[in-house]
Amino acid sequence: MRRAIFLVATMLLAALFAWPAAPALAEEAKPQVTEAKSYEIIDQDGNVLASHDATEHMAPASITKIMTAMVALDSGMDLDKTCTIQDMTYQDGAQLAGYKAGDAPTLRELMMAMLVYSANDAAANIAVAVSGSVDKFAELMNKKAQEIGMTNTQFKNPHGLEEDGHYSCAHDLALMGRYALQNYPLIAAAVTTRSVTVTAGGQQKTLVSTDDLMGSYAGLCGIKTGAVESGTTFLGSSRRWGVQLFSAVLGCSTHEGRFTDTAILMDWAYDTYLGRISLARKAWPVRVVSDADCFWAKRVVTAQWDAAGRVYRGQDVTWHTTMLPSGTMLGAQQPFGRSSWTQQGRPVAREVYSASRWLHRVSSYNVFALPLFYDVAGLVS
Repeated sequence: MRRAIFLVATMLLAALFAWPAAPALAEEAKPQVTEAKSYEIIDQDGNVLASHDATEHMAPASITKIMTAMVALDSGMDLDKTCTIQDMTYQDGAQLAGYKAGDAPTLRELMMAMLVYSANDAAANIAVAVSGSVDKFAELMNKKAQEIGMTNTQFKNPHGLEEDGHYSCAHDLALMGRYALQNYPLIAAAVTTRSVTVTAGGQQKTLVSTDDLMGSYAGLCGIKTGAVESGTTFLGSSRRWGVQLFSAVLGCSTHEGRFTDTAILMDWAYDTYLGRISLARKAWPVRVVSDADCFWAKRVVTAQWDAAGRVYRGQDVTWHTTMLPSGTMLGAQQPFGRSSWTQQGRPVAREVYSASRWLHRVSSYNVFALPLFYDVAGLVS
C-alpha cells in the first residue's frame, strides 16, 4: 500500500485573499426591507449584522411559541405523557388544531402541533399541562427570558395572541431563536417539519406548516411565523457555507412581506459579510505522474471540480492537503490526494485530486513544458 505523505499547512492566506475588514456600512448599503417596521439579523456567534429599531416593543405574535416550547422542555415532563385537554376560549380567527375536552394527546403531539401548525389551543394546553395554569406558565416564560438576556420582553400568555403587556423586540427574538436552535434539538427538528398528523376533536388531521419560506429559500432552518392585528412576524434562520444566520422581522403588513423581508435580510448578510473565494479549478494540474501500466507514459493529476466557498472578509483561511509520495504511479482516475479549507474551524471548501487519462502533446522527457495553472482539458486523450 502506498504510503501517504501528509502535508499539513496552516497558512495565512491574507496575501492572496485578504479583504479589509468590512467598514461601517453607509445608509444606502443597509438591507432594503419592504415592510418590516423593526428587524435584526445576527450570526451564529451573536454578532449583530444589521438592525432597525431592534429594541422597539412590538407584538411577537406566535413567535412566542418558541419560548413556550423551551419552557415545556425545561420542565422535564415526559414528552410521551398523555395530557388532559381543557376547553378554553380564544380570539376570533385564532389558529386552532381543534382539540376538545376528552382528547388525549401526548405532550409531544401538542408540541408538534404548536411548532409546525402554530396551534394556539396546543400552546395553551401545554402551559396547563406543565404548570397548572397559563399565568403560572407565563411566569416561567419571563424567568427564562431573563436568563437568556431578553431584557425588552414580557410574556403574558403561551401562544402570542395580542394581550396588553405582552411584547418583545427584534433583538430579543433573534437572540431567542439562536438560543433555541443551538440548545433544543426537538425545536430545531420541529421547525423544519412540513406537516404533522394529530388526533383532535375525535378526528385525525394533517396540519401543514405555516412556514412558506421553507420550500423556497435554500438552507432555511425555520423557525416561527406569527400574525396578529398589528402585523405579521417571522423569526428565521438559515445556514449556507457553514454560516448560520438568525433574523427577526416585526410589524410587516402582509403575509408574504414577512418572508420577503427575511430573504432580503439573509441575502444581504451573506453577500455583505461573506466574500466569494475560488480555491481550485477543475482540470488545473497539480502534479504530473508516471502511468502505472506504461513506463514512458505520463498522466496529469487535476482537481475534480471547481472548489469555491464563502469566507469572512479580513480573516485568515487555513488549508490542509494530503498527497501521495513523489514517484507514485497511477492509473486513470485513481486518487492522488485531497485538500480542505477552513476559516476558524468552519468548513469553507474541499477538493479531490486524481489522475487523468494519458497526457500527450507534451514530451515525456520534458514535463516542465506544461505551464502551471494550464487548463489541460485539451491535452488529455
